[in-house]
Amino acid sequence: MTEQSMNISQAAEKLGVSVRTLRRYIKAGKIRAELVNGRFGEEYRIPEIPPELFQPQTEDGRTKDKKTLDKPSDMFSGQAMDIIRELQEKNLTLAAQLGVATERARNLEKQMKLLTAAKEPWWKRLLLKIPR
Repeated sequence: MTEQSMNISQAAEKLGVSVRTLRRYIKAGKIRAELVNGRFGEEYRIPEIPPELFQPQTEDGRTKDKKTLDKPSDMFSGQAMDIIRELQEKNLTLAAQLGVATERARNLEKQMKLLTAAKEPWWKRLLLKIPR
């Protein structure tokens, strides 16, 4: 490897992304990296960063993600809105199921209180109710 190659943290800083993101780029094949023996074991060395991965800078010096859109309304495309609607429907369904389960648990608790509050055992009351 040449002296000009970078480790992951140097390359991440140069790109303006996190180390985890840079590792994802390597795994996805967006960045070419080689494993070499380092002081603490194998480490990635990156000889060069493709220019298309550099993120543009905003006026205040922060990096601006290429996927960031100028208008907030542009963020929600049709596909994203469909996913949001689907999740809202699932949320409502689960909330209804939770309400039914809670009500059932309350009814069972009431029945248990009635059974335990009686003076005679529950099995005797059950036998008295069964027609012979």
